Amino acid sequence: MKNIPQTDDLFFDLNASSRPLVISAVGAGGKTSLLFWLATLLQQAGRRVLLTTTTHMFVPDACPVLLCRDPSTLPAPAFQQPLLGCFSTWLPAVGKVRGFSPEQIDVLAARADVDVILVEADGAHGFALKAPNEHEPCIPQCSCCVIAVTGGKMLGQKVGPSNVHRWPGFSRLTGVEAGETLDVAALIRLVQHPLGAFKNVPEGCRRIWLINQYSQNENIAGDMLTPLLECSDVEAIWIGAVQEIPAITRRFVR
Repeated sequence: MKNIPQTDDLFFDLNASSRPLVISAVGAGGKTSLLFWLATLLQQAGRRVLLTTTTHMFVPDACPVLLCRDPSTLPAPAFQQPLLGCFSTWLPAVGKVRGFSPEQIDVLAARADVDVILVEADGAHGFALKAPNEHEPCIPQCSCCVIAVTGGKMLGQKVGPSNVHRWPGFSRLTGVEAGETLDVAALIRLVQHPLGAFKNVPEGCRRIWLINQYSQNENIAGDMLTPLLECSDVEAIWIGAVQEIPAITRRFVR
């Protein structure tokens, strides 16, 4: 039987005692699904959750949406719903919403009108892996926790420009050439590199690496991952598939 992490363990990793709790998701391979799973988890714990982005994102129909130019100008009662998506613009041509600048989210967080702000702070154009470009990711300074997502379904697959976003940067950071098979060691190099998965993370922010879309996680040995916790700022590694139950099946912590 797998040792499934308990909710209290996951909340500890998230720094969930902070208020407001601001969690930013970066990377590729399920950021939006991760944020909606977290929203459900936090709502069940009695938190009011606001979902937004510093880029563009899809929003499921079940999420109430409020559009405004600047969320800091809204009165406090506007944020009383258990779950609310707040964005600046609807983009019908692509079926996405546009969010706010990191600075606008910082100002909103300072008001503490909600318990949790979940931020999609990176774009990946639907790819399961990426490396950040020069201007990416766009993380609010108020973030208490940043979760870097990588698509575990790519492990064991041949990778290149056709299935990795920002391929030249990814190849440079990981040392993987086009047509080579992706392994865990390459993802660790992406996570460790100062210009890699945790680029632009605010100082003092808790860092979690999520290997998502990977249910058959017995193939990832713990002794491959624990050295990363000992020699980097990463505080926790989650393995699982956030659209499945249970969402997280293995957890490694410093």
